[in-house]
Amino acid sequence: MTLPLPESFALTLRGYDREQVDDRLAELHEELRLLTLDRDAAHSQAELLADRLTQARAEITALRDQLDRFCRAPADPAAVGAKVSRLLALARSEADDLVLTAQRRAAALRAEAEGTIRRTQAQLRAIDAVLAEAESALEEGAMPQVAA
Repeated sequence: MTLPLPESFALTLRGYDREQVDDRLAELHEELRLLTLDRDAAHSQAELLADRLTQARAEITALRDQLDRFCRAPADPAAVGAKVSRLLALARSEADDLVLTAQRRAAALRAEAEGTIRRTQAQLRAIDAVLAEAESALEEGAMPQVAA
């Protein structure tokens, strides 16, 4: 920044007007003092911001390390927050409901299959009886009467 200086000082019998020069020097000293204060404040603020940046970087590093640990470690309900614990409990509950529904469906399918097996076995026994009767009749030489 350039300092505004007067074009020239008024000439007097023995050089410049001493009062005018003293006034201008006082103005320049005050401006220099204010600029120094501004510079010092800016320097302090820059140091403060640099410290905050260092802290933020350290916090980011710590959070990344923590995230890495969470991603590598299995979910332990005691180690996670309340919200995550609730989500895990809800997921377990839904999984339990799915397992229960699957078990009920499997039991129903098993019962249906067993009923089908019993009916098929009964039909096979009836067919075996008819075949045995037909074989017996063939051995005796007579054909049995089959109901239509």
